[in-house]
Amino acid sequence: MPAKVKDDITAIWKKYQKSRSPALRNQLVEHYMPIVRKLAEIMARRLWPRVSADELASAGFEGLINAVSSFDLDRGVKFETYCRQRIVGAIRDWQREIDPLGRSGRTFERQVSRIEDRLRAERGYEASSQEVAAEMEMPLSKFIKMKKTVTASHCVPLESPTDRNDETRIGSLVPPDPGPSPVRHTERELIREYITRGLKEQDRLIITLYYYERLTMAEIGSVLGVSESRVCQRHAEIVDQLRTRFANTSCDLVA
Repeated sequence: MPAKVKDDITAIWKKYQKSRSPALRNQLVEHYMPIVRKLAEIMARRLWPRVSADELASAGFEGLINAVSSFDLDRGVKFETYCRQRIVGAIRDWQREIDPLGRSGRTFERQVSRIEDRLRAERGYEASSQEVAAEMEMPLSKFIKMKKTVTASHCVPLESPTDRNDETRIGSLVPPDPGPSPVRHTERELIREYITRGLKEQDRLIITLYYYERLTMAEIGSVLGVSESRVCQRHAEIVDQLRTRFANTSCDLVA
């Protein structure tokens, strides 16, 4: 960032911290919007195919506004680092709201697709549910139930409201999520908070993006504006730090 622009932004931050003026807040939000767009583009490659980068950017925009509103200059933390954690959190929350299947359901869908493609290439015909279930070492009854749920998730009534601020969510139009329960999700989030407690904002973000969002080191580097090698190096340092902290504790980063 050019020195003059940096000085101008610092001046706006100081004025905003004193006045809490909506106009100044909007100037700051507009200045940092490129961070939201970059995160949205990277995460869109990893998330549910029917979600566009623009939709993720819209969700991330709310996280950016909250970050600007809650940021404290006296903390000595760079805002760019602080806001990325909030933007990613807002996108993850929105994804959970609109995806009727959840991560485990999408994983099942991808596994079925890969096995069906392989069996078709090997045998020259469309594999039956029994054959695919056998390949997955899954009881046929469970396989059929999950397959029906996946199929239903692709069928949304044309006139049903799908706006995420509406009380009627897409998730209410399909059968219950076969993936992790709300309790299980809460457990995962509590574990993440427990593990990353005390870490710097950027280190927390690296753990979240790598272990929870499954981004590659290169993609995380793009998000943070650093090289892939730097992310790898920092990740190793974080893991060493956590290994020392939890030396006598049984803990799974991605439990």
